[in-house]
Amino acid sequence: MFLFGFRKFIAPIVIKILYYLGLVAIVFGGLGVIIYAMTEMSGLGARLSMQMIIGALIGAPILILILRFMTEMWLVLFEMNDRLAQIRDKR
Repeated sequence: MFLFGFRKFIAPIVIKILYYLGLVAIVFGGLGVIIYAMTEMSGLGARLSMQMIIGALIGAPILILILRFMTEMWLVLFEMNDRLAQIRDKR
C-alpha cells in the first residue's frame, strides 16, 4: 500500500542515498587522482603530479560542499511541501 498511497514521498530517501553515493564517488575519485599522480610521477613530472595532488586535496572538499548544498536544497523543497500540506490540513 506504500507505493499507491502517495501520503509520504520516497524522493527524500532516494536523495539521501544519492548523496551518500556521490560522497563515496568524490572521495574515491580524489584518492584515485592522488594515487595516480604518485605512481606516475616519473612520467608526468614532479610539478604536474604535485598540481594534481593539490587539485585533488582542494577540489574534493569543494565538490563535497557543492553536493551537500544541492541535496539540502532538494530536501528543503520536499520539507516545504510537507509543511504546506500540514497548513492545508489545519484549515
